[in-house]
Amino acid sequence: MRCLTFSILITTLISNSAQANEQGADDEIIVTASRQAQNTREYAGSISVISEQALQNTNPAHPSVVLNRAAGVNIQRGSGQEHLTAIRSPVLTGGAGAGSFLYLEDGVPLRAAGFSNVNGLFEGMVELASKVEITKGPGSVLYGSNAEHGLINILSQAPTDKRDLSLDILGNEDGYVRLKAGGNGATLGGHYHIGVNLAHAKGWREASGFDQQKLQIRHDGELSGWSSNTLFSFQNLNQETAGFIKGFEAYKDLTTAKSNPNPEAFRDGRTARLSVTLNKTLDSGQTLSLIPYVRSVNLSFRRHFVPGKALEDSGHDSVGLLVKYDKSKEKVGMTLGLDTEYTNGFLHEYQPGPSVFSFIQGEHFNYRVRSLVLSPYAQIRNQLGAHTHLNIGLRADTTQYSYHNKINSGQFGRFIRIPDRTDTFVTLSPKVGLTHDLSSALTLYGRLARGARAPQVTDAYSLQINQSPGEIKPETLDSAELGLKGHIGPLRMELAAYLMRKNHFFFRNANGFNVADGKTKHKGIEVSFNTPVGEMFHAAGAFTWADHRYNFTDLTRSASSSIHTGDPVDTAPKTLGFLEIEAHPTDTISLAVKWRHVGAYQLDPGNTASYPGHDIFDLRGGINFGQNVQIYGRLDNLFNTRYADRADFAFGSYRYFPGRPRTLFLGLRYKG
Repeated sequence: MRCLTFSILITTLISNSAQANEQGADDEIIVTASRQAQNTREYAGSISVISEQALQNTNPAHPSVVLNRAAGVNIQRGSGQEHLTAIRSPVLTGGAGAGSFLYLEDGVPLRAAGFSNVNGLFEGMVELASKVEITKGPGSVLYGSNAEHGLINILSQAPTDKRDLSLDILGNEDGYVRLKAGGNGATLGGHYHIGVNLAHAKGWREASGFDQQKLQIRHDGELSGWSSNTLFSFQNLNQETAGFIKGFEAYKDLTTAKSNPNPEAFRDGRTARLSVTLNKTLDSGQTLSLIPYVRSVNLSFRRHFVPGKALEDSGHDSVGLLVKYDKSKEKVGMTLGLDTEYTNGFLHEYQPGPSVFSFIQGEHFNYRVRSLVLSPYAQIRNQLGAHTHLNIGLRADTTQYSYHNKINSGQFGRFIRIPDRTDTFVTLSPKVGLTHDLSSALTLYGRLARGARAPQVTDAYSLQINQSPGEIKPETLDSAELGLKGHIGPLRMELAAYLMRKNHFFFRNANGFNVADGKTKHKGIEVSFNTPVGEMFHAAGAFTWADHRYNFTDLTRSASSSIHTGDPVDTAPKTLGFLEIEAHPTDTISLAVKWRHVGAYQLDPGNTASYPGHDIFDLRGGINFGQNVQIYGRLDNLFNTRYADRADFAFGSYRYFPGRPRTLFLGLRYKG
């Protein structure tokens, strides 16, 4: 029935589009699919763009505030800068959560493929970005391991040829203060942009403050006939973490919500990245792109969410090169590429406190892993007719891990430390996309794609009881998608429907035990739009219906952890959405109200517990004083609703990260 409704809706829009006024908004330009500017309608797939204006209006203190504007995206907020991600998926945790989504900065991964961080968005520069592009479903052939359910590309601010300075100060009633500054100038035969973001939070929950510093420097110029973009990014986070509150619907009690059962928890992370994007036009219709880069990542935190509350230190250093060659000739185009990366990483997990059940006191793991990734890819673009284009591509990822155990091997409590070994994983990811222009403003597309990822290092080598070394396999996700995008008059819109199947799904169940070979199936419909309404108002929204189910049976002694084929996957709301109405009563005043919706979802694999969902309203506004100064404000959770940002059921308890009560933010912005 839903597929029939979707088909009728597409047909209706197609018939209406022939008579529509096509003097609407320009189509959006994206770079994520091909690392060069292209019209979003040229890509056979769904990419949501969070514009610079949306980033400025929202002024996010946390990435979830702005990224959840995209259909199919559900970023659950934890404590401080922590989060868990869903893009056309359940909210995934552990290695599944870290490895199923690719986070990028100007097309370069924030982390090495097997060393991802489930909270990895805090290492990005969303606050300093020019825009953010979110790919839903498997990425194009340019992206391999981790670009499975989707990817998020954070695009830096390009320098301008004008010397200027911008300042932005934001604070709230709970002691949060953020200073953002930026400036442009000229040096070394080109232009530069410097952005700084400094944040301090006392935390609305007990012992939950953080300090975070971000610096980004970009220089654009010429280098021996090549255009060059050099980007340096640095981030440092020192966070006191508030843990889960426990008890059925504990989030409804404000005193409990503000408490912190884990005042000892913390998260300290430091990252640095340097990349140089070099582009050169060769003969007619041929271009060559080289992106050498280096990165360094270090993270320390307390695993407060499991018994024993061990300390974990991890990090890695990487060097890589992304090579892409493009050739276009009349109706045919070709892209060839090779991604290479070498990484040296480590992990040390230690439990200083006494043993709790099988979580033993002392060292759990202490190992080093060297990784080598080689990924060639190719894509052919063919114009089948005046309005129809076909893209066919294939990517091959070879990932080799060289693991060295630095302490005794054997089983210690629930933890298994294995001897030294080398593992190699090979995946193939074919992609086929077709676009057809129904008019000069509306495009129908279809896509078949496979996403794949090598196991995360922690999944492969931080083994627990009931696991054997070498049993984990590369995960694959096959996706079929049909969509319609463009604009009808001033209405810009996108519709998408998808079906997906995932094999070799590796995850930790509700009691913390690993499941090595799971299977899931997914389907959904997404709708997004933005449009002016008369001369004073503007409306934007995104809505998702999705169904995520287990496609295998895994029975355990615990009803909470037992999985049956056809059961809904836990932490997978069927409905998500937002609607924002913005008004401009005068040229200097703006007001907006936003509705945020999260539907009900199951809390454990066995579907023994659930969360009812929530609806939250936010209010924001701003007043301009001339062209250089703006005072703005935001009132989050207007009706002071008691809700949970994240809910689950594990180790026999309902657990929640409570949502923030009504909170007022005020800010001052200067640009001149």
